[in-house]
Amino acid sequence: MDCIKGIFKFFFILIAITTVAVGAGIAVLAFVFKKDFEELEQKTKEIVAEIESNN
Repeated sequence: MDCIKGIFKFFFILIAITTVAVGAGIAVLAFVFKKDFEELEQKTKEIVAEIESNN
């Protein structure tokens, strides 16, 4: 019985650690993507402003 409890405890801890790691990874990716998106948005605004000033 103790062996089964140990296995369940091991898997529970493993799943908890994996969940935290995946959550942190998603947060980092979201932050990087947001930064890139803001940079792309700024460049697009500059291009639009340049086109409008030439017309």
